[in-house]
Amino acid sequence: IMYGCNNFCTYCIVPYTRGRERSRKPEDIVAEIKNLVNDGVREVMLLGQNVNSYRGISADGTQTDFADLIARINEIEGLARIRFMTSHPKDCTKELLDTMAECPKVAKHLHLPFQCGNDRVLKAMNRGYTAGQYLELVHYAKAKMGSALSITSDVIVGFPGETEEQFEDLCNFVKEVKFDRLGCFAYSAEENTVAAKMDGQIDQEVKDKRAELVMQIQTGIMAQKQAEKVGQTVHVLCDGIDEESGLYLCRTTGDAPEVDGNVCVSSEEPLYPGQFYDVLVDDSDLYDLYGTVAK
Repeated sequence: IMYGCNNFCTYCIVPYTRGRERSRKPEDIVAEIKNLVNDGVREVMLLGQNVNSYRGISADGTQTDFADLIARINEIEGLARIRFMTSHPKDCTKELLDTMAECPKVAKHLHLPFQCGNDRVLKAMNRGYTAGQYLELVHYAKAKMGSALSITSDVIVGFPGETEEQFEDLCNFVKEVKFDRLGCFAYSAEENTVAAKMDGQIDQEVKDKRAELVMQIQTGIMAQKQAEKVGQTVHVLCDGIDEESGLYLCRTTGDAPEVDGNVCVSSEEPLYPGQFYDVLVDDSDLYDLYGTVAK
């Protein structure tokens, strides 16, 4: 729905390679989705380097922000589910979270990369928000959407100059938020970025160790969250069948395609891609759930 980026995070080359932000006209997006729905598509994902900063200008000159666009797409007949990524915390508004909560077709899945739990490092990254502001958004989203909400994120460890104390702030942040899923990346210097020229570059061994420690924390959180779903009935969209195992691969509202886990369903009756089913979860592992269609 948009291209480019205006944020200029100090570790990222995207604004230089993809240019400044350009948003498509809202009527063009709506027309494309209607055509997809007519072809049988049930779920769409709205993509952009920072979808939250979408500002589409219609032919008559009126402006549509991202929350308004989602509300408009929610009205498309025949569309079952709307996703979006990636969100930038500094542009994630309470209005957007309200719209997520109010629109039944919008997946209650918020992918909101926070990158670091320490304000000094966030400032060095030029992220444009504080850890406190991020937590305020998370608490507001949880209050609006409750247990239906899935929050996923990304973090970077070993950013130039990151101290042990600042890394500890990140670990405590992960423990506090309890993300449903988390991607952790050891900082890698991108050529021609500001961060690549910063003092205090950290040894790869230290960066890798920090990434390992973060994922140890996250693994424990994920294992607990997965185990809590056993015995629950979840509403899933079928993507198809795994020919090797014979299990149908389905996704909940919190599972982005080709990114997150699956609900692996055994069924004597055929399940059909693009159809929704209620599944009783009877087992779990770190990434996937297993179950049968609820009677």
